[in-house]
Amino acid sequence: MKSHFIDVGGPIHFQELEGDGSPLVLVHGIGASYLTWQPVVDLLAENHRVLVPDLIGFGFSPPHGRKTSVQRNAEFLIEFSETMTDEPVTFVGNSMGGLVSMLAAVKRPEVVTSLILVNPALPVVSLRSISRDSQRLVLPLLPGLGNTAARYYYHERSPEDEVDDTLELVLSRGAPVDPLYRAAAIEMARARREMEWSIDAFTDAARSIALELRSRRKFSRLLHQVSQPTLLIHGTEDRVVPADSARWAAHQRPDWDFEMIENMGHTPQIEDPKFFVALVEDWLAANNLT
Repeated sequence: MKSHFIDVGGPIHFQELEGDGSPLVLVHGIGASYLTWQPVVDLLAENHRVLVPDLIGFGFSPPHGRKTSVQRNAEFLIEFSETMTDEPVTFVGNSMGGLVSMLAAVKRPEVVTSLILVNPALPVVSLRSISRDSQRLVLPLLPGLGNTAARYYYHERSPEDEVDDTLELVLSRGAPVDPLYRAAAIEMARARREMEWSIDAFTDAARSIALELRSRRKFSRLLHQVSQPTLLIHGTEDRVVPADSARWAAHQRPDWDFEMIENMGHTPQIEDPKFFVALVEDWLAANNLT
């Protein structure tokens, strides 16, 4: 699969697979990139046209004067989708990408035919549900110290350490890691360290997520503004977004389809690609969205 660049208010890196069927736009999470979806893109492209952008400030998409907040990336996601296809699309969003997808779907509902939210960023419903493993995600939120703390982490940890730390966080305990995926992630981590804007982009995005999630009442309004058919997927062993948060969101929107996957972590598309794709394809087919 080849990489491409397109101008969408600035340079954007993306990958595309020209399969037949409805278009899917795969949206990665914070600190991630198009690589998040590499385990499943070929399988999804058997039945869909698959578009995989790097969000503004992530992967190989530089800020180029643009904000890297979730709100700005939601605007970008709409612009990117309208540039790439005349058809309405399905957003498949993981973690921060789920939040960005929801914001985009509410801003321009006519562009989005359906949502698949994969362990999306959600408000914390109980402080007891926050795992110790996820504490380093709080570093960028520290007033006046976030960027410094993040730089210290990257100075102290090698790209290999960074990737292993992340995989340990987003996968369920003991889940095997594809060595080819790990090698590609290390190369991306190494490349990102040469981009002077990467830490600022990360911390700015993290703070924007915190602003969106700080009020459950406000976030509930966002959930209820989503008008598209939606599938919410979550793993019981997610140490980034607690499973209790997903249950709360599902309670808010009982009309959504909800799949709680036992013994699965934050990134089921990496942990069990075939299972993940089967889940997505079955839901799309059941809702006549293929």
